[in-house]
Amino acid sequence: MRTRPSVRAIAFDFLFGGALVAGALLVAALLGPTAGGILAGAPIRTSGVVALYYIHNRDIGATTDMTRGIVMAMISNVFFAVALYLAIPRWGIVGGFLAAGAVFVVALLVLSYLVPWL
Repeated sequence: MRTRPSVRAIAFDFLFGGALVAGALLVAALLGPTAGGILAGAPIRTSGVVALYYIHNRDIGATTDMTRGIVMAMISNVFFAVALYLAIPRWGIVGGFLAAGAVFVVALLVLSYLVPWL
């Protein structure tokens, strides 16, 4: 049975997630943007989200189901990142994000059709 998260739990998640983002930005500042991007897209982000979800729900089945969604999102995110990389020089930051977002949605829809996980 799911309960509403407490303010304390939300604050913890916010601080934890913020620390992950800040860490990726710190690495980007120290080692360059590619290294920061690797850290931001690395398993550390997924591990943090999955761990927080499990801590709040204590349900292995639901946590496993969440990882299925993460797999679909990560595959779609590869298409997003490639589209963003190719689109920003052509259409600028806003156009690049719009194009990459559309590519992400299409990839997710195709994956949902091919592998009915949802």
